[in-house]
Amino acid sequence: MRRLLFVIAVTVLSAVILARPAVAAAPTREDFSFTDTTVLTDICSFPVTVELTLTGTAINFFDRNGNLMRIQAHVVEHDVFTANGKTLRGLPYTFSNAVIFDPETGEIAHLYTTGVASRVPLPGGDFFLTAGRSDFAAHPGASFLLQPDVGAQGNLAGFCAALAA
Repeated sequence: MRRLLFVIAVTVLSAVILARPAVAAAPTREDFSFTDTTVLTDICSFPVTVELTLTGTAINFFDRNGNLMRIQAHVVEHDVFTANGKTLRGLPYTFSNAVIFDPETGEIAHLYTTGVASRVPLPGGDFFLTAGRSDFAAHPGASFLLQPDVGAQGNLAGFCAALAA
């Protein structure tokens, strides 16, 4: 009889433990900083080189199996644009990134950027400012988007004129 009670107790205890919902791994936080240079060929009628410097904090979120599901980042960026021997120095600006991974494949499904996309004083007192939301997953191969998919489009004509030969 004691053996039967022991088996029943172990079975009930196992059922209670297994019935608890699995807990996702705790999010992790990482500070980052990096610089990069890229050439924009689809903004003006001539190539524009942009040197970008980014600093920020990323928080990584995991599912109950430890798979990375989402990265949320707060970023401060500063850009310097050059073309035809001319330079435009952007002002620092902030935005948020949300990287969402496909739970089936683990590949990036979306990379949303929300906030300011560029902030550049132009000669003569004008200003180039863009802000909104972009999904980098919809722009394969793009490492830099000057104009957001949705939101305020900047004075692109003034930007290009300031860098023109």
